[in-house]
Amino acid sequence: MDTKFIIDGGRLRLQAPAVADIAYLVTASSAINTSVWEFSVQLNFNPSSSNFARVYLSSTQSDLSAALNGYFVLIGDTPDEVSLYRQTGTTRTKIIDGLDGRVNADPVVIRVKVTRDDNGNWELFSDAGMTGTFISEGNVNDVAHPASMYFGIYCSYTSTRSSHFYFDDFIVTGDPYTPPPPSDFKDVIITELFPDPNPVIGLPEAEFVELFNRSSNPINLAGWKLSDPSSTATLPSYTLAPAAYVIITSTSSASAYAPIGPTLGVSNFPTLNNSGDIIRLRDAMDNLIDEVNYTDTWYKSDDKKQGGWSLELIDPENICAEEENWVASEHASGGTPGQQNSVKANKPDLTGPKLLSAIPVGVAQLKLRFDEKLESTLPAAENFLLTPSITVTTVSFASSTLREVLLDLTATVQPQQTYSITVSNIYDCAGNPIQQNFNTVNFGLPEPAEPLDIVINEILFNPKPFGVDFLEVVNRSQKYINLRNFAIGNFENGVATNPETITTDDLLLAPQEIMAFTADPFTILSHYPKAESGMIVKVNTLPSFPDNEGTVSVVNENLIVLDNFRYSRDYHSVFLRDKEGVSLERIHMSSPTNDANNWKSAASVAGFATPGLPNSNSAATPVITGEVKIEPELFVPLYGQPDFTEIRYRFDQGGRVANIKILDQQGREIKQIANNETLATEGFYRWDGDRYDGIKARPGYYVVWFEVFDSSGAVETFRKRVVIAARY
Repeated sequence: MDTKFIIDGGRLRLQAPAVADIAYLVTASSAINTSVWEFSVQLNFNPSSSNFARVYLSSTQSDLSAALNGYFVLIGDTPDEVSLYRQTGTTRTKIIDGLDGRVNADPVVIRVKVTRDDNGNWELFSDAGMTGTFISEGNVNDVAHPASMYFGIYCSYTSTRSSHFYFDDFIVTGDPYTPPPPSDFKDVIITELFPDPNPVIGLPEAEFVELFNRSSNPINLAGWKLSDPSSTATLPSYTLAPAAYVIITSTSSASAYAPIGPTLGVSNFPTLNNSGDIIRLRDAMDNLIDEVNYTDTWYKSDDKKQGGWSLELIDPENICAEEENWVASEHASGGTPGQQNSVKANKPDLTGPKLLSAIPVGVAQLKLRFDEKLESTLPAAENFLLTPSITVTTVSFASSTLREVLLDLTATVQPQQTYSITVSNIYDCAGNPIQQNFNTVNFGLPEPAEPLDIVINEILFNPKPFGVDFLEVVNRSQKYINLRNFAIGNFENGVATNPETITTDDLLLAPQEIMAFTADPFTILSHYPKAESGMIVKVNTLPSFPDNEGTVSVVNENLIVLDNFRYSRDYHSVFLRDKEGVSLERIHMSSPTNDANNWKSAASVAGFATPGLPNSNSAATPVITGEVKIEPELFVPLYGQPDFTEIRYRFDQGGRVANIKILDQQGREIKQIANNETLATEGFYRWDGDRYDGIKARPGYYVVWFEVFDSSGAVETFRKRVVIAARY
């Protein structure tokens, strides 16, 4: 193409055959950063759509008529303008729209200047008529094509204009493109989430994710991806400066957030689930840059998690912390999109990790779970000591969270054998060593659960205002049981209904161990401070537990019912004025679940519920033979622990019929416990210390009159003393 250009009087001139065509001329040029381009153009005609000039400031190709990536200044065309374009392949996009009519002249004499800084900020100037004064045509930020190889001119002409293009006074200064260092993990972080915009507090009624550049380099987000498990949004070209924020939201919501702060509207914006979600940020090379696995417990506020408030990161420099580094916004509008968070504070991680659990995931493989992210360097095999002794051969991370470690063992783990493992020289992401009081756990080989291996132990079905339900179970067997894919449901017609999965992950329940399940452990712990937090497990949801009566069941991974319970509000203590927030506790593990006498309101001294702890009403079954026994003989109704007494019996055969009454010191009947009821071989009845009229009996001595007879007419009568005491 250089044969179509000549030097004429010191100027570059197009001298092409008189036919409609295009011509271009290039020279090597890498200038793109902190660059200035200047040149003058003379067109001896009034430009049109067929007769115009392009000056390519940068190009990746020497053939300016082919597909390329670069930027050019257009002089002419139908609008008679001086404008800046970005070219990607064969697609040309106007990014600075110069004033129409700027070159509406014959001839056109104009000088052009373009500047670009390292952050991709462009500005276009023109001096029509060569007056010596440049006028800005506009500015833009664009970093889509950060590199250059060529500078050149391009002429489109008809046969009568093939020699009327002149170019002169070229000045090109600047630096070549220096690729920025690749973005590392946590260079850009997610600092704010808005999963539930309703009810509106002050922010637009639309979800958003806020990003923050905590690195020292400007970062172009072109091609980066923001995703959850079900959808992925690709980010457009946008340079995020160091220490700057940008709001990411849906395309339809971008206009609502744009007045608040820098905003990128994207298609396929991931829906932020209200109860929790996993949000991942990946760069254009698909490297993980940040990940947030939030739940609505991160709000740490019952009120704010109802909606209208964002979740904010507390310390952007604490890149290792997770749930403890997030909290509900404190800003009056409900959040701080595009600006520093209202809760920003210095909150370094100064505490080492805890070993939470160990569970065999094979007969010769063990998975350890820690409470926080570990350093990325794998610990050595000798840092793990098992008792009884088994040697660890290899160590690996189980997932990208770096909270789980897999150990391959030299020998198999044996069933119904309790093992312990102690870890040492393990460090969290921040470099803190493992806490010495939390570096040992017990475990065993999981075995299949059979009916009644796990039984229902406590239930809260009528919580306090703004409270939540919970269900507690206990492992009665000598097995270690993996609760993965177990479910909690209701129970109708002999089958579980509405089952809700407890967890899809491994969760080991040891022999005789108690574990409670709820959708909101934070609320349970706030309402019942004495609860055992380590034995309260969050589930996505529980089935509906009506306040008056209902059913609950526990099923294994094959939906085999392990235990079921038909509860009733009537099972509560007759002395309770307000039953809200009071759980029902099982008294005896060995007695039938659906025996109403086997359930009692949690004691007031225990806070009216004991999730994760032994029941306040739990009692061992006395060993009795051929008699009736009162246990305890002295109790304090309502305020004692226990606040009831049990009338236990055991005979050599079942089928006998019983009448049971409570008599005062004058022999007057104040309460009937059983009336011609058929007995099992053994069992019990309960007396809460109440009379026929529902009033608490006075302190003093009473007699339990227990009459039993069989089909032959043989009668046997037992009289047992019981004492009601008073609280002083």
